[in-house]
Amino acid sequence: MKWVDKKTILIEKKLNELDKLLLSFVKILEKYFEYVVVSGYVSIIFGRARATEDIDILIKFDEKFFEKFWNEINKNFWCLNSNKENAIETLLNANLRFAKKKEIIPNIELKVCKKEIDFLALNERIKVIFSKNRYVFISPIELQIAYKEEVLKSEKDIEDALHLREVFKDVIDEKKIEEYKKLIWKEKNL
Repeated sequence: MKWVDKKTILIEKKLNELDKLLLSFVKILEKYFEYVVVSGYVSIIFGRARATEDIDILIKFDEKFFEKFWNEINKNFWCLNSNKENAIETLLNANLRFAKKKEIIPNIELKVCKKEIDFLALNERIKVIFSKNRYVFISPIELQIAYKEEVLKSEKDIEDALHLREVFKDVIDEKKIEEYKKLIWKEKNL
């Protein structure tokens, strides 16, 4: 792994099935919406050995692009928890889950940015390049750590945060983590 610049990381790794699923999904998604990958997959992409059933993605939603997105994504994926008629309502109220056709796990959990912290993740996202222009956008590392330590707090999430702290120990900005934690706390208590 090496930093290309402050917003871009180049990683060399053999793509696993989870990576391939995400790359094929975001290749379509990014035509219609800005997105950012958050939560457990961010730790996994940097070598954390743990299983996950889903990959969490936040999007900046614009209804005018949804039908085209829906039609294209459903050529290779299927929605586990909605149909075309109520998909927008399901997305706006909770999430949409997509998996490869004839599969259930792993799946992509698609959520709309709603809170300030969601938009912050989107606006400060980091590009992770695998190879040959195959890339994904992830949440800033400090925000991932803050969210896992401040909000989620499960054993798995604390271990994810510790893993990220170890992998990025030479570049982590502790002040930024504390700023994110204050913002998260503020949003939780509104």
